Amino acid sequence: MSVRPGARTTVLVVDDSEIACESVRHTLAQANVQVVTLNSPFGFIKAIRESHPSLILVDVGLGILNGAKLVQLGRRNAPPGCPILLYSSRDKALLEQDMTSSGADGYITKSTTGTALVETVQRWLRMPPNPR
Repeated sequence: MSVRPGARTTVLVVDDSEIACESVRHTLAQANVQVVTLNSPFGFIKAIRESHPSLILVDVGLGILNGAKLVQLGRRNAPPGCPILLYSSRDKALLEQDMTSSGADGYITKSTTGTALVETVQRWLRMPPNPR
């Protein structure tokens, strides 16, 4: 999936931290990326169907329904080729393990902010779809 110049891309962020959600929203808005946020896993499938995201970021530790389960639900309901990434402050080695066990396409650490976050998201949006 590639980003067309002038096209508005949607990223769905599922994170129980309102601060993290707003930080991502504010940062990506500056790059003409629309961000839809959920502060709990409830409504995840509905949000996918309504927002048609180009990328999904899922926090690993959501409590009631962990990130791995959401990745599985996302796979069944997300648009074809939509990357699903874990988004967490966990150690990179643990995130890599979580990524492998959950079937996520990759991860972005919460320490990735500002321009680095925008560049990382844009890089994921330009990657060819993962055939799953």
